[in-house]
Amino acid sequence: MKNKLIKTMSAKGVKLMTWAKAKGLNHKDMVILYDLSNGRIKGIRGRAKELRIMLEKDGFKVA
Repeated sequence: MKNKLIKTMSAKGVKLMTWAKAKGLNHKDMVILYDLSNGRIKGIRGRAKELRIMLEKDGFKVA
């Protein structure tokens, strides 16, 4: 079963897009966040890793 980051965040009362805009992320970063959420990428290299670390610092676990 895939970890749906969007469902996890909404359960805590935070929307993914709102969180991304508050962090000052651009559209490309938001696309990467959706890919992380759906399990298409794992966030082990490059910008995806940076975004995964940002999410984990804010208390959201990424699969």
